[in-house]
Amino acid sequence: MKIGTFAKLFHVTTDTVRYYIELGLLLPDKKNTQYQMNQSCHDDMAFITKLKKFHFSLQEVQEILSYQRVTNFSDHEDINYYNNLLIEKKNQLIKKKDEISKSIQLIEKAVQTSSLTSKEGNFTGVPLSFVNLLYCPKCQILLEMKDVTIKNNYIQKGGLTCTCGYEAAIEEGIIITTNLYETSPYPSYFYDIETIKEMNHSMINLFEKSNFWFQKVLQSIDLKNKLIVETNIDAFVTLPKYIDTLDLSASYVFSGYSLAMLKKVRKRIEGKNPKLNVLYILNTDLNLPLKPFSIDVFVDSYSTNDFSLLNPQFPINVLKNYFKSDSIIVGGYSYYDNWSKSLINISSLYPNSHQYTLYPKYIDENLSVNGFQITQSENIGYCTDPGPFFDYHVKDDKFHMSMYLASTSR
Repeated sequence: MKIGTFAKLFHVTTDTVRYYIELGLLLPDKKNTQYQMNQSCHDDMAFITKLKKFHFSLQEVQEILSYQRVTNFSDHEDINYYNNLLIEKKNQLIKKKDEISKSIQLIEKAVQTSSLTSKEGNFTGVPLSFVNLLYCPKCQILLEMKDVTIKNNYIQKGGLTCTCGYEAAIEEGIIITTNLYETSPYPSYFYDIETIKEMNHSMINLFEKSNFWFQKVLQSIDLKNKLIVETNIDAFVTLPKYIDTLDLSASYVFSGYSLAMLKKVRKRIEGKNPKLNVLYILNTDLNLPLKPFSIDVFVDSYSTNDFSLLNPQFPINVLKNYFKSDSIIVGGYSYYDNWSKSLINISSLYPNSHQYTLYPKYIDENLSVNGFQITQSENIGYCTDPGPFFDYHVKDDKFHMSMYLASTSR
């Protein structure tokens, strides 16, 4: 009998049969280069199949089969030996069954129904303390409010207008500007399960290392009564992970172009501390409805990478009128070596991107032009296969990740 027919008879693959032959579990005849499965193979395979159903490992099967081949289980001593192996395996399975039952019980206890403090439809909104910071990005004057709904010191619904014609809406406590992409630049956002699946573990680990760096640096800065802004949160967001460990008197602004992502960020933050002073803005061009010279700390959680990938500008150049004379930037920046093939892919896949985005010196040179100097930096590593989410990446190119702290040089 040929291997293919033999494999079908026992409902296994031909690779399995060949592997058993290689291990010596099956001893077929051989004619020229072809194996011929004999009656002995049939009997051995039937015995192996039975032992596998008893949950014996291949190593255990090999030992039992060897003992059978020598003794043929022909007397009471041999049979007792085999029976003892079966009883021992039975006891092992009973113990394993008990362990599995306990694990199932623990899993059932660990499964959570929704226990977060913040529930869908029970949100805070725009804190009234932000009203005096809501300015027209064109005229740089205070925005007028109309048809607002206020609940517990939060604006949940209403409109923002300026005499120049600028308008923004407040819906479900989120400011929605008219500066939005017609369609989202990405099919999913950072907190989306599908996005996480498209990132390799090595890339997630680098993001986690950058989170540690952000937290360490921000905790070393005096944030009392400061305004902290993080934009482009759809690609990566860092503050929600440890925001409850920072100064509770600080105010926070999160800006992104996915409403679903903003709601998830809000839900996570309100689950940690619903009393934090936080504003959420749906926006794509960084012309935010915020007061000029109001930002104390800008958290560049790879915002430069994301914004410059989708726009032919450096984000700090757009935001520069929001910074104070002593503002600082705590940032992370990804880049490739100058000769990397991935850089060619970027210009092809993202024709509207800045021509030098993800180049090594892009961050340093553009920060300097916009009045900032890097005072601290650290390369936290690189990844050669970040995952399919990074559609421009060419395998084996080094995708570096670097952290930096910058302050105004003027």
